[in-house]
Amino acid sequence: MRTRISFFLLICLVFVGKAQEFSITHDGLLRTYRLHLPANYDQDSIYPLVINMHGLGSNAWEQELYTQFNNVSDTGRFLVAYPNGINETWNVSSETGTDDVGFISALIDSLDAEFSIDLQRVYATGMSMGGFMSYRLACQLSDRIAAIASVTGLQAYYPCNPVRPVPVAQFHGTLDPIVPYAGVATTINNWVSNNGCPDTSVITDLPDIDTTDNSTVTVSYYGLCNDSTEVILYTIIGGEHTWPGAPINIGVTNFDIHASNEIWKFFTKFNLQGSTEVYEEIYESFYCKIYPNPVSDFAVIEVNQVVPGAFTFRLFDTGGKKLIELGNIHTPRFPVDFGAIPPGFYIASFSGDGWNTRGKVVVR
Repeated sequence: MRTRISFFLLICLVFVGKAQEFSITHDGLLRTYRLHLPANYDQDSIYPLVINMHGLGSNAWEQELYTQFNNVSDTGRFLVAYPNGINETWNVSSETGTDDVGFISALIDSLDAEFSIDLQRVYATGMSMGGFMSYRLACQLSDRIAAIASVTGLQAYYPCNPVRPVPVAQFHGTLDPIVPYAGVATTINNWVSNNGCPDTSVITDLPDIDTTDNSTVTVSYYGLCNDSTEVILYTIIGGEHTWPGAPINIGVTNFDIHASNEIWKFFTKFNLQGSTEVYEEIYESFYCKIYPNPVSDFAVIEVNQVVPGAFTFRLFDTGGKKLIELGNIHTPRFPVDFGAIPPGFYIASFSGDGWNTRGKVVVR
């Protein structure tokens, strides 16, 4: 779980450190964190909060530089807090020792008192041990953390009894020498079970955009789960103990995706109530739904179970060109991969024996 970065390489980077250092006292300890406000922050608006935690042997400042989450914050309009663990570590599993769960909860309270935080949209992510800590927060702070994403970290806290299903995204390299990929299945299976997800996933190989990075990405999508949650695994084939898209290459780093961008796209789909956006098209006594809408990668099609017989789903562009057709569908709920569809507005069509309906879909 150690992720100390060779930061003398940072002289090669052009970086403006916008985050500022703050502190609170929790459980008798002075705890510090860095905070980045999005560009043109307005106290009269409310903003989501992402808590981004460093790995073992690292710190908040290094995590800020390594993940480049400030750039995503400026465009996505959310706050990013980078907390420091005591002695550059996190208590990811023990009931004794440093109360890091209580610290993160107190940090949320402190930020909410000083800034305009949307408490329905607080998220946790982290690298390595920071990813391990994200899972502990999902287990013990699920009433405050809407969704988590872990990069090269796994679940170490047991028993895990969240009070609600928690959306989970996991990024992990198959050649990770620090946290072996062999442990990923146990973590993913735990959350598939916890969230009531389908047992089998929809698997998509992402385009090999950078052919020089010695790695590719496969996405395994488990959804839709209870409360419209999801579990997504990004397998970095050939990847090591690294953050995809990071500006510093400390091992085999994938550049087909940028984990920070993918994490934020994942987070935007959820709040404490489940899915943040649901498209619903009414047709007589039953309904058809596509969610989330806007769609960034996968969406779920759901048709009320009173729909008679099989039905067909089609997606058209605004010029009438058919892009997707899935016919003879009998299941009332199933995932659809929108990953190959360019951003824009589209028309979704549902049709069955004697009925049809349609509505708009936004792909971003």
